[in-house]
Amino acid sequence: MYRLAVVVVLLLSTLLWAETQEEAYYRAMKAEESGDISAAVKAFEEAVALTGPYTAELQEILQGYYEALGIKGESEKKSPLSFRFLGDVGFNGLKYNESKTRDDVDEYGGDLYVSLTPFLDYATGDYLHSFGLEASGDWFLMNDNMPALDTSDWNLSLGAEYALIGPTLMLNVGANLNLAEREAASFSAFGFGLKEFYRNGKNRFGVALWAYYKSTGPLSSALYATWNRTATYGWSGNAYLGVRFEADSVMNYKQYVDDYKNAVISTVEQAYDAGRMAYMDACFQEHVDNIGQCFEMNLDSLYWDQLVNEVADTISVATTNYYALWLGPALRGKVSYKFRTNITLEAKANLSYGFVLDGPDEDYEKVQKFSGTWGGMISWKPKFCQLYLGFEQIYRYYVLPEYYKNIYSKSSMLSQLKAGIKWEI
Repeated sequence: MYRLAVVVVLLLSTLLWAETQEEAYYRAMKAEESGDISAAVKAFEEAVALTGPYTAELQEILQGYYEALGIKGESEKKSPLSFRFLGDVGFNGLKYNESKTRDDVDEYGGDLYVSLTPFLDYATGDYLHSFGLEASGDWFLMNDNMPALDTSDWNLSLGAEYALIGPTLMLNVGANLNLAEREAASFSAFGFGLKEFYRNGKNRFGVALWAYYKSTGPLSSALYATWNRTATYGWSGNAYLGVRFEADSVMNYKQYVDDYKNAVISTVEQAYDAGRMAYMDACFQEHVDNIGQCFEMNLDSLYWDQLVNEVADTISVATTNYYALWLGPALRGKVSYKFRTNITLEAKANLSYGFVLDGPDEDYEKVQKFSGTWGGMISWKPKFCQLYLGFEQIYRYYVLPEYYKNIYSKSSMLSQLKAGIKWEI
């Protein structure tokens, strides 16, 4: 009888004091706020195992953690291999403005684009290895009305990338082969590494290194101190503050002007000498008895200016390039808010200011450059697809010394209105 009473008391205690799904949910949230991600994930899994009204929501939160941490849920742990397929199809409305002291540019166009990327993911321990192959392309509309932007009718990019994701480490590297109408093929490569050193709740702090290279464009790299905050719902954001280095090929304009001037003078002198000899021969034959008057004619005033005007339009001089080096502060960041309806609002910016460390001449080394990219987006992700609508501007402004005014554009802005659909299967 005593044993039966003990069993009954234990059963009643279990029923009376058993944890509810709401209580497990609350315990998981407290662990999340304290920064104990392992305890939070375990508590969310225990809450899912309990019956209650929040099962679907809890499963979605867990899936977000699994994706962010690169781990698998219990139902997926049979194989370390998995496949994903990402796609993006959309349209960009383009507006380009360019301002000089004398001339202004105002152009409009459009861009249809598509991107397809299959991924192979491999999980080992706390790390996720991801391998991707990408094919993307653009088809530009009304680009005949955009001569300053100088877009081809189409371009195509084929690339490969690798990502490593761990508890406090992320690495992403890749390379692309770029093809465009009427242009030679070009090569580009990129790399990004992030190491976290400190966590406080949902806030994480670390350092990041970013680099980008294109065979027809600039070499850029940046070193940042970083802050990241990630939440399944509500506010998320990041900020990167550091220094940016850039090496870019620029036209050695002063050398070009000197080469052009010397070529014109040399050609005119040769033509002048030949013309003068022909003139003197004809004059001697016509004035055999008084050849002195042939020396009294001012041939310069009759012939030199005419030769300069004729020759100047026919001279072509090869341009010489110089790798200018830039260095300056850089700031980039993003803030977003995700509603439980899976609607997300996002704003981002990427700003840098550059000073010339080394340029083709003393005047060019006085040039300063501000580069800014900013924009916002609203998106809705009902299931595996995401619909988005956004706006972005790419702005560049130069502080120019007197010599380079009216040679380079003082400012330019490319505005883009984006709409499309992304999906992950």
